[in-house]
Amino acid sequence: MSFSYQINTEDELLIVTLSGNLINKQQAEDLMNELDFYLNEGNNKVVINLDDMMYMNSTGLNVLINIFTRVRNRDGEVVLTNIPEKINKLLLVTKLNSIFNVEKTLEDAKKILI
Repeated sequence: MSFSYQINTEDELLIVTLSGNLINKQQAEDLMNELDFYLNEGNNKVVINLDDMMYMNSTGLNVLINIFTRVRNRDGEVVLTNIPEKINKLLLVTKLNSIFNVEKTLEDAKKILI
């Protein structure tokens, strides 16, 4: 399964839904460009929904860190939600779970940012 994404705005939030397998940097170029557009428009509250992610390697983690950094540099916040077990284990092993805000559901993530 290839990588895809969708960005929706809801209230003052950006809901970024990632799907598939994220294993190389080129897969995320369009995502990062579109995210930069929204950040430049002043949208700096981001929920990353990982519900449909199948696999992510260190490159995928780097994309998450890049998003986190870009949002934080604009005084924003990022919340990860609906993290599949495989990806959650990766976050735990790398200790990135202590850097990101993590919520179980999309609704819980929205409450953190609103």
